[in-house]
Amino acid sequence: MKIVVVDHIYLEEQHIEKLQSIGDLEIFEDLPKTPDELKERIKGADIVIVGWSDLTREVINSAEKLKMVSIWATTCHYVDLDAAMERGIVVTHVPGYATEAVAEHVFALLLASIRKLPLADKHVRRGDFDWRPFRGIELAGKTLGIIGTGLIGCRVAEIGKAFKMRILAFDKYPNMKKAEEIGIKYVDLQTLLKESDIVTLHIPLTSETERLIGEKEIETMKNGAVIINTSQGRVIDEKALINALESGKLSFAGLDVFEEEPPAKDNPLFKLDNTILSPHCGFHTVEAVKRCTDVCIDNVVKFLEGRPQNVCQLESFTRM
Repeated sequence: MKIVVVDHIYLEEQHIEKLQSIGDLEIFEDLPKTPDELKERIKGADIVIVGWSDLTREVINSAEKLKMVSIWATTCHYVDLDAAMERGIVVTHVPGYATEAVAEHVFALLLASIRKLPLADKHVRRGDFDWRPFRGIELAGKTLGIIGTGLIGCRVAEIGKAFKMRILAFDKYPNMKKAEEIGIKYVDLQTLLKESDIVTLHIPLTSETERLIGEKEIETMKNGAVIINTSQGRVIDEKALINALESGKLSFAGLDVFEEEPPAKDNPLFKLDNTILSPHCGFHTVEAVKRCTDVCIDNVVKFLEGRPQNVCQLESFTRM
């Protein structure tokens, strides 16, 4: 059984030893530069572990022996599920491993934004100690609009409540039990955008959610609102977002994800002082990455035992 780790994921020695005990293991520690290079890496593989590379229909069909794909992530959009299902290839993922990590990162981005911390830091390092340019706002009493109330969205709501925030939410599949426990009010998307001081997104990338937040939706938002995105870059129309930040319609954006990753070096977001940007690292804590790898490898073990777990299905990927 040939097992190929196709790109960079977090592996400890114990993980490598476990994989070596169940198959012929090959590990690649960098991203393939082209689809052809990716095809070459998985040629002859029975099982593929993937963190960041796109397994398109063409790539999947090039791997004649492929039986299973274990995704080192919660999201499933790296893999063409239709193509995998047609071939009878089992695709698994790791749900919920980074709930705490991402929820905490949301507030790291949010607090850095509203208290202008990156600008204040540069200010002090230049030898200027004038505090007057850095008047911020408080979260207490503000309205937090959460788009998507899966595990991460609900955890964000709990933290928001600790900051004494009013919580609004929009979700195609409302979690009424959690809403009652936490104190979440479900509303339609337009109402959420209109009433929220801060909007945060926690949805996967699907045909329904791509560019869910565009020019029209941003125009609906409060003047001076803040937007935070730690889900998928393409759920926001980046050009519309940039225009809103430049005009002052939005006061800040905290982004861990981008339409194109990595972003182009001339991306206009880099020139704006009212953005807080991080390199898709919301998941990246000591605890979360180890948890992700543990489950990712356990998914392989369970598949080989004939008891597959955490199997991706198209209809199940409506929420994150």
